[in-house]
Amino acid sequence: MFGSRFKAPKFLELFLYCQCVLAVMITISTGANALSREYAVGYSRLSTADPMGGQMQYSLWYPTEVPAGIVRLGPLEFSGTRDAEPAAGKFGLVVLSHGSGGGDLAHWDTAVALAKGGFIAAAPLHPRNNVIHDIHDDQRIVLDGRPPQLSAVIDALLAQEVWSRRIDPEKIGAFGFSAGGYTILAALGAERDYTRTLEHCQRHPREDPYCRVINGSGHARRVRTYEDPAQSAFDGRLRAAVIADPFTAPFSDEALNTMPPAKLLFFRPEIEDVIKAEFHVSRVVEILRRRTDFPEPREIVVPKANHYSFIGPIPDVIAQKIPKIASDPEGFDRVEFHDDMNSTIVAFFERSLSN
Repeated sequence: MFGSRFKAPKFLELFLYCQCVLAVMITISTGANALSREYAVGYSRLSTADPMGGQMQYSLWYPTEVPAGIVRLGPLEFSGTRDAEPAAGKFGLVVLSHGSGGGDLAHWDTAVALAKGGFIAAAPLHPRNNVIHDIHDDQRIVLDGRPPQLSAVIDALLAQEVWSRRIDPEKIGAFGFSAGGYTILAALGAERDYTRTLEHCQRHPREDPYCRVINGSGHARRVRTYEDPAQSAFDGRLRAAVIADPFTAPFSDEALNTMPPAKLLFFRPEIEDVIKAEFHVSRVVEILRRRTDFPEPREIVVPKANHYSFIGPIPDVIAQKIPKIASDPEGFDRVEFHDDMNSTIVAFFERSLSN
């Protein structure tokens, strides 16, 4: 019989053990559900002062409990609600910096994924270097202004009660693409020397596609303006960053060797049509990996992708006007890639900003 096969103490021990296992399983399950919870998305368009003068607009995506509708921004649509009440609680903040001539909606799908995953995502429309008004990213006011503009968005959000109550100041990260990658590295504390860009493009005028712009018109003017030292743009609130195919010529090896440590994830395309990786992203990764005080950065090479593959899917009506940016290389599926990339980015920030 049952009672004759098990002595009471052993049975009690087994029973208590099973209860503990069950409790642990429930705890793990509950924790996993909390981590994998998907929020609805709120969206707002805000503005703040540009440190270089004038006003700067920025887009904000955030977690909300309001059932999702459709946010329509011209031809762009995504699941969400305009100016919805933000969800209660403390969330990490990720600031997104677009590429030269881009816009605050360039990485809309990444921002939506972050908001669904429990992050607040803010993207400035960098003044003088965007789709509406662009004097190009080789101009001194643009190069100097981009990193402080990123910090200004963080300042603006933390100054507003509704957002300061919902942003965990110990969990702030950034995402940057192309010129946005330059922006993030400068904000992370890599010191800039713009004359290095000119020297690089004098040595590698054909090897690096980026130098086609630098070696174009206005070279003499840039020589004069680039000689003035750049001021530090370090923002110590940034703890982690994802950087996609950045231009990094202004950063010397010494600057990269002395920048403060941070948790970094890099993406680069297999097709190097705009930026040569060995002079830019791969050089940065190689230098940082040699540092003993730096969390080892990860570099993901995306097969069949080109420089513009990191921009979010573009509505057809816009794609027809900018085919170079919207068209994908043969065999490359931008929507499928962005689904994978965004999952990787959200998981990266969950890990990197968790402690």
